[in-house]
Amino acid sequence: MKVDFTGKRRVIAIGLVATAAAIAMGGTAALFAQERSAPPAHKAPVASITVEAVSPESLSFARVVAATGTVAARDELVIGSDASGVRLLEVLVEAGSAVHKGQLLARADDNQLQAQLAQQEALVKSAQVELEQAQANLERSEQLKDSGVYSVEQIQTRRTSAAAAAAKLELAQAQRRELQVRIGYTRVLAPASGITSRKSATVGAVVQPGAELFRMIKDGELEWRAELPSHSLARVQPGAKARIALDDGRAIEARVRLVAPTIDAVTRNGLVHVQLPAGAPFKAGGHARGEILVGSGEALALPESSVFARDGYPFVYVIGPDAVVRLTKIETGARQAGRVEVTAGLDARARVVGTGAGFVKDGELVRVAPANSRVARLGEQS
Repeated sequence: MKVDFTGKRRVIAIGLVATAAAIAMGGTAALFAQERSAPPAHKAPVASITVEAVSPESLSFARVVAATGTVAARDELVIGSDASGVRLLEVLVEAGSAVHKGQLLARADDNQLQAQLAQQEALVKSAQVELEQAQANLERSEQLKDSGVYSVEQIQTRRTSAAAAAAKLELAQAQRRELQVRIGYTRVLAPASGITSRKSATVGAVVQPGAELFRMIKDGELEWRAELPSHSLARVQPGAKARIALDDGRAIEARVRLVAPTIDAVTRNGLVHVQLPAGAPFKAGGHARGEILVGSGEALALPESSVFARDGYPFVYVIGPDAVVRLTKIETGARQAGRVEVTAGLDARARVVGTGAGFVKDGELVRVAPANSRVARLGEQS
């Protein structure tokens, strides 16, 4: 029997090839499985923004009390006349006019009084003549009293006549002065320099004693009457500085002139009289708000750029030791020269995001710029 060795060799070769292929495929599959089961490589976190760090500094802050109040005349004068029953002929000024002391403001009809004055002048002259005659008669009798021409009774009579003539002249002169005063009442004059704030006088009106004709702000001086509660009023002293806000956002400097010695029994507030500078853009009767300096004190301060508001509260970003920022709520007080007073919520040794605070998020890793460098651009990406 003949054996076919060629076919056997072919079968064996095919088996070997299949075995090698299976081994190769198994190795590849195992390699793929190993790659899938291997954990991913860990990447270190990278800072996404560069910021400047600032630390709280100790500054002296002015202590002020806020107040509101009314602008009023420091001294308001009520101007009237003691004339009675005379009619106004002229009114020479309007409300808001600047006047000087002694200036004629209004004039009333004085024709009847002038006629009475002329009559009285005649009576004065007549009384003077009578007095001169009586004195001459008395002097003559006194010179001849030892000659027996005039009796004692006649001399006494002439003395009495001279005294009566002198009294008559004095009465006439007094009545003349009264008429002159009454005529003066028909001229309404400014008692001081200032600004007329109100005019009640009208041409044709009959003047009555004590009736108001004008009101005047003496010397044009205004003051701010700030209302303060009793506990704040006790802290204010005359001469203290004050700042009053204007409608355009500016403020003017002034001084406390007087602190009222009493407190209103209803509101429990007292008045602080603040003298406004000349030319201040205020009107009497207006309302103003401001603040009064009552002292100063040391406190922690941050730049205004590092503090921002959220939901009506002030916040800062505090940089931790790991360069991760944390949103921190603080309490603030006064502001001055670009600095904000920090009253609570922040440690004196803390580092706070300064420039770039508006681009930072809570829990974010940041790169802190060196102290002697400047961040070139807000939100600079690493």
